Amino acid sequence: MTALKLALANLAMWARDNYFPPEYAHATWQRLASFFCVPGEVVRDSDMVIVDLRGFNDRRLNHDLLGVCALVDKAQPRLPNGRRLVLTAPRPHSTLSGAGQRSVA
Repeated sequence: MTALKLALANLAMWARDNYFPPEYAHATWQRLASFFCVPGEVVRDSDMVIVDLRGFNDRRLNHDLLGVCALVDKAQPRLPNGRRLVLTAPRPHSTLSGAGQRSVA
């Protein structure tokens, strides 16, 4: 079990070094764990695998998650079977749309 934990920690640190924004350069496993546990849906296609992540309830973490998705998209990693890995996350909603806003007099 210890060898498996070490391998998973090394994989997380490799992902941090390659796909996380620079602010996470010295992040520990505890800080990264929430990114690896975020819920989502996996859609398989003939040439790609899309991981549609649901996001967080925290604006800052969602911003960082979008940064991770952008870096993965830029790198265009391939899975061992040759399919391209694509990560998606929800975009922030604008609160300035005017819908549901009340005017204050």
